Amino acid sequence: AKTVWLCQKRLTQAGAIDGLFNRFDATLRNAGYLPMSGQILDATLVAAPKQRNTNAEKADLREGRIPEDWQDKPAKLSHKDRHAR
Repeated sequence: AKTVWLCQKRLTQAGAIDGLFNRFDATLRNAGYLPMSGQILDATLVAAPKQRNTNAEKADLREGRIPEDWQDKPAKLSHKDRHAR
């Protein structure tokens, strides 16, 4: 614990902590990970799932409608993030 504390203290004194963590966040984002402040409960990183929606489905979602193909498939509907932008 003391080693980590000393490292953090020296990085802060050198004014390098913001730049270091900005580069770290950018590296994670470029690798497909979404770092969120206050969201990590453990050290596990999970790749963000990609939405594979057709253009017609995207248009329906933009207008606030549920695509016709999804209405009779509750499992598919529950796995889609309809509010993502």
